[in-house]
Amino acid sequence: MVNNIIEAWYWTLLLFLLVAVCVYYSVHTIKEVWAALKKHREEGEDTIPEEMSLKPYSKRIVIIHWLTVVLLVVGWYLGEMLDDARQAHTATLAGYYAHTLVGGAILLLTLLRWMFRNMDGVPPLGYTVMDLVARGVHYALYFLLVLLGATGFMTALTSGVGVALIKFNPALLPEKYFGPSVVPHVAHEIMMYVLIAVAAVHIAGALMHQFILKDGLMKRMSLHRKS
Repeated sequence: MVNNIIEAWYWTLLLFLLVAVCVYYSVHTIKEVWAALKKHREEGEDTIPEEMSLKPYSKRIVIIHWLTVVLLVVGWYLGEMLDDARQAHTATLAGYYAHTLVGGAILLLTLLRWMFRNMDGVPPLGYTVMDLVARGVHYALYFLLVLLGATGFMTALTSGVGVALIKFNPALLPEKYFGPSVVPHVAHEIMMYVLIAVAAVHIAGALMHQFILKDGLMKRMSLHRKS
């Protein structure tokens, strides 16, 4: 009875978190895209002045951006190693601690970046189809990073991993996920693959700006800037 109540709370919390994130990002994205289209209609131009388009992000946003990239690569690698070790029945507490700490750091950095984004502002984008796609990709990355952290957290709560980490007892680590932990675990893995795909689109766009359009747009994410 107690376990059923606890599991109900897990799923209620997860559902509430997912709905809240979806609603927040959807409303914010629609408002920003609508504002961009309205401004485009009023000004009648698809581009913005070059000096405005090359305005850099704030230094703390740039630092968080590159730190998140590094931690994502580390977290993905640790997750793959952990999955192989669990299937080989050689998973350790150290592996779970490392993956959990990296995942928690990524979630924290994502929330901090969104807060600093609202506080510091961001360089303006144009109003072309490519610019609107870029906005969508940015919001998709934020959305996926939050969901990745949420599903990882729920996987730990609904399996023996969370208890094992709290009690420092490797005997409690699950050899495989079952019951209520299956859904968040599968969702966590799917989110990672989707994130890789969206990140690939983001990287392709950055490379296109750097080497094809040669508009210097990547300088906005550089710490080397003119005073």
